[in-house]
Amino acid sequence: MGDKGLLLYCITNSYDIEVTNILGLDQVNKLYYIEYKEMYGIVSDLDLDKYGEEAMESRSEDIEWLTENAKKFMDIMLAVYEKTSIIPMKFMTIFNAGHRVKNIIEENYDIFISDFERMKGRQEYSVKIYCDNKVFKKNFIGEEIQEFEKSLVGKPKGAAFFLKKKFDSELDNKVQNKICKIANSIAENMQKIVVDMKSNKLLAKEITNKEIPMVLNCAFIIDINEIEKISIYIEKIKNEYKKNGFSIEVSGPWPPYNFCE
Repeated sequence: MGDKGLLLYCITNSYDIEVTNILGLDQVNKLYYIEYKEMYGIVSDLDLDKYGEEAMESRSEDIEWLTENAKKFMDIMLAVYEKTSIIPMKFMTIFNAGHRVKNIIEENYDIFISDFERMKGRQEYSVKIYCDNKVFKKNFIGEEIQEFEKSLVGKPKGAAFFLKKKFDSELDNKVQNKICKIANSIAENMQKIVVDMKSNKLLAKEITNKEIPMVLNCAFIIDINEIEKISIYIEKIKNEYKKNGFSIEVSGPWPPYNFCE
């Protein structure tokens, strides 16, 4: 065993003994608490030869390893979140001694207090919207396409080619603008129900493993007693926009990744 470090998963303001039965990232060492003023850092021991700064640098381009371990890290936080409220930390937040974890809590104590207070009785969810451009074109601009194709009848091949190229380019822009407008309208209506909402960057198909592109990616926090209301709204827009190529995914509740400082 090499030098030992501590991996910090999250901060909590309550103690649950069951958390200490959860295995850490290395699937060997269990989680434990480091306390400061009735607030706790949840950590596990790690071998720095395998997970320290130098080891992480050598893994910086190993996408498979990073993806696998990031998922493990998230799964561990979700397991803790089932037991208690948490403020999640970034992946691979490692320290070489317990007093450094206490320092982090001490330095950010007032912020953590504020974050826990803000999230009391609330949960974070994620909404991702995708759209099949082909289906959308067919349903929304099908008549316009047919009219244009009729207008090409009798025109010289060369002229028709350049007119179609120009039309296709303008059509793609028009389709994207319409899709974005609908996605933004959905988000604006959601904002009337939720406490807060934050837009995140769109994810590429290589990450989503979907054939159709993502057009909206956002997170929101909602009062627990309003969850049924947002569920009804989501189901309504799923049914309303499905025939036009939209696919809407909601996931959660999640630890408050997007709404803690």
